[in-house]
Amino acid sequence: MIDSVFNTGGLRPPWKWTWGLVGVLLCALVLPASVQGQSAVESLMAEGRAAGADVERMRVVVSRAENAGLSSQQAATLLQPAVSLAKRDLPATPLLNKTLEGLAKQVPPARMTPVLQELRTHTEEAGTLISSWTKKKKTKALLDTEDNSLPRAERDQLIVSVAEARQQNVPVPNIETFLNKLPDAVGSRSVSANEVAVAVSVMPDLPAAASPPATSRALLTAALNADYDPESLRQLPGALERAQQVSDRPTVSIAKSATRAIQKGIPAPKMLRSLFQGTVPGTPPAVQNAPSSPPGQRNPPGRDGRPAPGSSPGSLPSDGGGQGPPPSGDQPSGDQPSGDQPSGDQPGGDQPSGPPSNN
Repeated sequence: MIDSVFNTGGLRPPWKWTWGLVGVLLCALVLPASVQGQSAVESLMAEGRAAGADVERMRVVVSRAENAGLSSQQAATLLQPAVSLAKRDLPATPLLNKTLEGLAKQVPPARMTPVLQELRTHTEEAGTLISSWTKKKKTKALLDTEDNSLPRAERDQLIVSVAEARQQNVPVPNIETFLNKLPDAVGSRSVSANEVAVAVSVMPDLPAAASPPATSRALLTAALNADYDPESLRQLPGALERAQQVSDRPTVSIAKSATRAIQKGIPAPKMLRSLFQGTVPGTPPAVQNAPSSPPGQRNPPGRDGRPAPGSSPGSLPSDGGGQGPPPSGDQPSGDQPSGDQPSGDQPGGDQPSGPPSNN
């Protein structure tokens, strides 16, 4: 009986199973990138679809990654941060857009991945901050959402604005303080979530000199309280920068003056027009303009009525040689009164200017 078992091939099935396992292992070793990578992409696409992510945009990412010569595994790595955000009910489209931007610029995956992971982290931080802020009673009154929850699109816009501000190195405390103080600062009027989102997005664009948190916060709060529309809010940073270039005043000083003018009721069109012209409504001209010309010199010589180099107090000659003090014996300066009065370097009387004669 025992012999018949061996004679009928009782040992063959284990050998067949062994060769089958060897074949499976060989396939796994030969096709790891294409098979496993493609499986990872398909799995992420399914997870993204279930979480509500923009699947069509995900497909575009995969397609462009393949066109750029990336492997399926590399494409899956690029998709992972966006899918993770979608699974946490956070906006993932901006991250997918950033991925497409990197692919269009041919940024290597090794450089792109850290940026995407950072944006993912900042979006998660923003989601936590906005979730906490929108649940507060004062915030609900500000946004007029006491009876209803904030619409998802508006919530997502707030999260995206905070995340983008963080990407541009605006500290979390600056954003959090601005949001927490806003309800009391604007009084009883309501402000839309879109307006708040635009104000947060403007923070990184304010000129560096106006970046002290209190100055920026006061300016943006005054603009929101005065019902400045989103487009006017977006123009404020450029207007401040232009005013500084034209007036040569410190940007912080201009921002504080603009805040006071807005609080006094200056409408957005007038305020922006004045700033782009280098002035602030309601500010005395002596404060707005450059230092006045020397006494008695109403229209000093020079371009556009400006003092010529060397004629105004504290001015320096320009590179390439300016006008220094005239040598002794030259013609009288333009600052001398008219008449027969000689130069200070000459003795009185009718003696002509110039060196004495050797005759």
